Amino acid sequence: MKVSAAIVAPLVTSTFLALASGALAQGSDSTGSAPRPFRGPWKPDLPLSKAYDDAAKAMAMVDDNPLIRWEYRVWCVTGYRHPDEAGTGQAVDRLPDPTKDLMSPNGFFYNTLGMKRVMPPGGVRFMDNAWYFGTDYVGAVVVKTPDGLLMFDALTTPEDMQTQVLDQMPAAGLNPADFKYIFLGHQHQDHIGGANLIRQRFAPDVKFVMAEPDAKAVAAMRTAVIDGTAKRRGPAPTTPEQAEAEKAARLLALPDKIDIQVPAAPAVKVGAMRLRVGPSTEVVTILDPGHTVGQMSAIVPVTKDGKPHKLFVFSGNDEPSEAAQYAISIDFARGVAEAEGADVWINTHAYQSALFYHLRELRKNPDAPNPLLMGTSGVSRYLGIFAACQRAVKLRLEDGTWQAW
Repeated sequence: MKVSAAIVAPLVTSTFLALASGALAQGSDSTGSAPRPFRGPWKPDLPLSKAYDDAAKAMAMVDDNPLIRWEYRVWCVTGYRHPDEAGTGQAVDRLPDPTKDLMSPNGFFYNTLGMKRVMPPGGVRFMDNAWYFGTDYVGAVVVKTPDGLLMFDALTTPEDMQTQVLDQMPAAGLNPADFKYIFLGHQHQDHIGGANLIRQRFAPDVKFVMAEPDAKAVAAMRTAVIDGTAKRRGPAPTTPEQAEAEKAARLLALPDKIDIQVPAAPAVKVGAMRLRVGPSTEVVTILDPGHTVGQMSAIVPVTKDGKPHKLFVFSGNDEPSEAAQYAISIDFARGVAEAEGADVWINTHAYQSALFYHLRELRKNPDAPNPLLMGTSGVSRYLGIFAACQRAVKLRLEDGTWQAW
């Protein structure tokens, strides 16, 4: 296996570094009697945060791509809010149409069983050689290359992997034994839980790729399970046999070995590495922390109607306490995406940008307009919107105009 590493210089300015240095303010409801919302607007923007919002809006309104418009609307305008927070000072509402979006005009995060709806049998083929498997909430992206199958993220549990991906692959003409690399976007359980199942039962030589900081975190999780210090949600086992079975199940849901780790460039938290996965295929991995300390994105070659494209796979969400770092990281990722010519976008959380709806529409009609194929300008603007909104959030938290928790 040949691995060539190229650490790409970070795109960091003194202004952005200054934004990164401030502490995030927390607070209580102005009445003193109720908590502020989980995340979202509380008061009108002050001038600087409004300037970042205006910049993001300008990028979003260049065209009518619904994924790009969603990016601005949620991260900059609404945040995540729930109807249970009515009375805390926010406007909240029910979803107009949960089959099309899990965010309402006022930001309602639709965290219900509806998000567990599984994709159609065989997954959704959104490029000639790329599929999304999983649920409306979280999934795995599979890319078929001349050098074997690649997977990006690995769902929550081995059971999910079996039923939502592996059992569905034959209908898509894919064989789990052909997996060569699994790219794990970050350490959270809903992105790593099914990886070991593939290695242990289908493709014993598959390589796991993860950013170094989160690889260390996963190793620590495994150690905690082995030595019995891991936290549990349910009751403790009552017999040695039950204890061993529980330990085995928990270890199966944690990657046992990260074969390739993406490091950060010296003195910064971001980095990138070119990974030759075979004679014909190169993947660019990007360490872009924010959602976790080792969040990782990837750029992989794909085709559409036989023409070459570059798919940017994002494995993240928000993390308001790290908004300043996130903005810097996404600036860096944006620079890499532009240099590599990334022109297709997908997030392994399908509720984001209402991807689940657009994926299902593509499944019904593969010739329908494909908003994931947004062009190099669109991918750049998508990332630019996210970064600008993160800077706005950073300032809003300091100003007390938004609340994160």
